[in-house]
Amino acid sequence: MDILNHLNKLVIDNEEKINEWIFKKSNISNPPFYTSTDLRISQNKIAAVDTNIFPAGFNNLSPIFKKLGSEHIDNFINKNFNFKISKVLIIPEIHTRNPFYWDNVLAIQDMLSLLNVESKVGLVLEDEVDFEFDFDSTSNVKVTASLVKRNKDTIYIDNFEPDLIIINNDFSNFYPEILSKTSQIIVPSIEVGWHTRKKDIHFHFYNSLVEEFSKIIKVDKSFFSLDTELVSNIDIDNIKDRERVSKVVDRISNKSNSGAFIKSNVGTYGMSVMNIKNGEDFINLNRDGRKKMKISKGGRVLNDLIVQESVPTVFKNKEPVYYLIDNKVCGGFFRVNDSKGDTDNLNTRGMYFSCICMEKNCLNCDKFLQPILTIISKIGSLATGLEIQHIIEDV
Repeated sequence: MDILNHLNKLVIDNEEKINEWIFKKSNISNPPFYTSTDLRISQNKIAAVDTNIFPAGFNNLSPIFKKLGSEHIDNFINKNFNFKISKVLIIPEIHTRNPFYWDNVLAIQDMLSLLNVESKVGLVLEDEVDFEFDFDSTSNVKVTASLVKRNKDTIYIDNFEPDLIIINNDFSNFYPEILSKTSQIIVPSIEVGWHTRKKDIHFHFYNSLVEEFSKIIKVDKSFFSLDTELVSNIDIDNIKDRERVSKVVDRISNKSNSGAFIKSNVGTYGMSVMNIKNGEDFINLNRDGRKKMKISKGGRVLNDLIVQESVPTVFKNKEPVYYLIDNKVCGGFFRVNDSKGDTDNLNTRGMYFSCICMEKNCLNCDKFLQPILTIISKIGSLATGLEIQHIIEDV
């Protein structure tokens, strides 16, 4: 781990300058309430390859990290509100009955309960059918969710009127009109689901920030940047369009010497992601391959793709994921996939998670947070803040 050791030392040696820069950039970008960052570490690069504004894996954090997350929530509340927050409504995903996702919702509720904050779960649907539903977690605890209702500018469920609304739904398919112009504070902003986000915009801001950071610690920006190019108006079934993508793949792959990732310019959950070595392979995609890259989460037909340099993981089949609340790291874990290799997308069937301490008891897992990974995760979060501003200005 020479690169980790080298860059960790540079971060520690320049801690004061870096903190001043992060503080300054936070005031400008106003990063969202919470984020998660997928990190890749190769022999010559550390990069945030994906930053999620609606993280859905808090259940993978150790008890120590959940407690730290609760403290960060408390700090966020004290910093941003001049009144007591005693009731919080969580708006979750509705597309999944994956019990691990509902473990995540329970973990968010657990962090809030440590602050003596009462929380409930409300569903936002396109067709407003009034019902209550119990979702199964992996334990014997069920998550009870009720339909969100509105009275004038106030959101509520049943007899529960929240002081704060936390969104844990990326709204890939629709904009939730029922949550517009409410009297209550909503975090993160509903304007920034995948109905509006664009990955090429995110990585524009990310690459700009890591260039600034690189100057502070006096290293080349290539240590952290991600070569990313948008290819618009793509019909995967049209060979001429696949040829357009292939030219970008070859250009980026030849520069990185490690292949390229092709991704939907919108979307999450590891869908519509392909690792490819050369452009010709994309031209010659079979029917299954084209089908995989045609549809994103929620059945959305893809039109725009990004081609991004591949960053092989030095961990062979795992990558660190860091979780942040109020742009402060509250914990992390490894995403592991035993059926994949160092250049593959690990966010696929067969993945599982382990604490970054790699120990059973997780007594000192906070000691395993790496300084450079903490900073790159914060930069990913700062980039989403700038991205949100860009989106809202265009709405």
